[in-house]
Amino acid sequence: MNQKPGVCTFCGTGCGHFIGVENNRIARVYPSQNHPVSKGRLCVRGWNIHELLDTPDRIKKPLIRSDGPFVEASCDEAVGRLIDSLKKYPPESIGFLASPRSSNEEQYLLMKLARSVFGTNNICLDSESGHRASLNVLHAGTGMAGMLGSIEEICGAEFILVAGIDITRQNPIIGSEIHMAARAGAMVVTMDSRRTQIARLSKKFLQVRPGANKLAVLALAKTIYEENLHDPSFLEAHTEGFEGFRRAFGKLSENELYEKTGLKADEIKTVARHLARAKSAMVFFSSGISGLDEDTIGYIYNLFLLAGKIGKEGCGVNPIAGLNNLQGGYDMGLAPDLLTGFQPLADAATAKKFEKEWGTALPSSPGKPIYRSLADQASELKALVVVDHDEGIVRYADAIKKLDFVAYIGAFKNPFAEYAHVVLPIATYVQEDATFTNAERRIQLSTKKIEPEDGLLPGWKLYSMIAAKAGRAWKYAKVSEVMDEIARLTPAYAGVTHAKLAGGFGLQWPVDDKNPGGTRRFDLAKAGRKLAFYGVSDVFEAPSADDRFPFLLMVGKAQHFWHQNNLMKKTHIPMREYNATLMDYPEGYVEICPQSAKEIGVRDRWPVRVVSPHGEMRVSARVSDDVSPNTAYAPYFVQEMISRFLLGHTEVLRQGEDATIPVRIEKV
Repeated sequence: MNQKPGVCTFCGTGCGHFIGVENNRIARVYPSQNHPVSKGRLCVRGWNIHELLDTPDRIKKPLIRSDGPFVEASCDEAVGRLIDSLKKYPPESIGFLASPRSSNEEQYLLMKLARSVFGTNNICLDSESGHRASLNVLHAGTGMAGMLGSIEEICGAEFILVAGIDITRQNPIIGSEIHMAARAGAMVVTMDSRRTQIARLSKKFLQVRPGANKLAVLALAKTIYEENLHDPSFLEAHTEGFEGFRRAFGKLSENELYEKTGLKADEIKTVARHLARAKSAMVFFSSGISGLDEDTIGYIYNLFLLAGKIGKEGCGVNPIAGLNNLQGGYDMGLAPDLLTGFQPLADAATAKKFEKEWGTALPSSPGKPIYRSLADQASELKALVVVDHDEGIVRYADAIKKLDFVAYIGAFKNPFAEYAHVVLPIATYVQEDATFTNAERRIQLSTKKIEPEDGLLPGWKLYSMIAAKAGRAWKYAKVSEVMDEIARLTPAYAGVTHAKLAGGFGLQWPVDDKNPGGTRRFDLAKAGRKLAFYGVSDVFEAPSADDRFPFLLMVGKAQHFWHQNNLMKKTHIPMREYNATLMDYPEGYVEICPQSAKEIGVRDRWPVRVVSPHGEMRVSARVSDDVSPNTAYAPYFVQEMISRFLLGHTEVLRQGEDATIPVRIEKV
């Protein structure tokens, strides 16, 4: 058997593996022993990626439809239909929903296609908009729009805070690194509203009341400042804007903070002292679909800046991406107001640079996020192109059905494709050379393992074909030339080439003349500027329950089947675990503590009705000590009933990890 090195593309960790190839098919997968991120490990998803890559659930032929069912078509015919349909509409009525799983080269060319060929800035990665909030904070504070630390330095951190993420399930390899650091002596603290697996492995667990993460972070910062545990000379020499953050300390008394968070004074003070006195410290939090909101992320960043734990060895504020190339998507400019490398579209010099390279004028007005357009009944959106998206987009089914034209581009069958007028297949990532950028900014090259099926194009060739037929020929002879163009336009990628990446396990950007070997972490000594405290609000309104709706319901994800993830359904073992859950809880479940179960009068697996001001659902009770009295938890990946129920709470869920829904739970 031929074994070829590659990169796992399930989550944002970017683990290394070897793919076993037999007769031009993927037969099995092995971990890469020397990879600096995964170090010979794979999680349950990574061990089964060969099942995904060898699934019969592939799209192999272009499909078009007029009024009836799909019919097979040639690639020329399908592309022609797409171009003719899109050209009927003004640019402001066309949208592109990109995929956080596509390679950097594919994402870049989709962005170029939208802007330079069809003249629209309506392009985004909306499924994981929480990551944009993280990048906004880190870019404004340090100039680096990405993780400030490095996975390789976790083992050397003396203090680690895990905030609002069950990291051992979402990103198990990173969770494993944190657990090993704890066993080596690091003070690992988990702050969450639910006792997660990482909470059980931590030395300290701060079980915060739902929706009060920001207040808990404020309490930590207030303690560090008022106990003089910070370094005033560091603040004076290296930071600016502290006074704006300090004003928040006086908004709530200590007693109010403890009451609203549900934490005890000695818990907060102990953790704050450990953080301040540690020589190195890191924080990890989710930045995906159920990530923290921007204000809470700002408080976390400000806390670590106050403690002097940014820009030093073993330190970092680290948003963790749930999907494999989410960071790369923002690096490639997949946002209505950004170009590559977090360069603002509104900057005249940046726009001129792209116009010169592309040989055409750019649309100057920022676009609109696709999900916002779909939710807006007065939206101008008429035509939509979607690339490889999870089933979550189907929650906008009613709005999508009203569009005049919908196209789907992807390698795998997807329920969303049923809403499309044109379906264009593309090769999988093992059928082409491609780069991906993981959560720690590591750009890795994945080389071709097998040949694509007859007539199946990799994404970069398909987008080039669309551009050419639309009258804008691009002259790429090979995919590495796409990266060369990215490097010319993107300062953080200036020194990146496929040839350079082929010699190792990737490079962490920025990669440029000053950092030819990449940049492991943000370095204060090289910043060339003062670090800014992020402008945060001083409004603190933690959600509360009442007599009519006495429970605060939290929603989240899980290891085997998260994000209504279309790809997870193509792998047998994760689906087996999911189905095993459904054997116990066939209608899905809501998790409540034993005390609440006794008060309601139910036992584990008994049916209950969950009622909110906006709807209700009937599920099973799951009795667990992981949640506190008067709180409940529902994983939104389990069964459509829960997903439908959550549709009525879209505005609440935009709060991310702090989202809570007041409900009552009744025995059926």
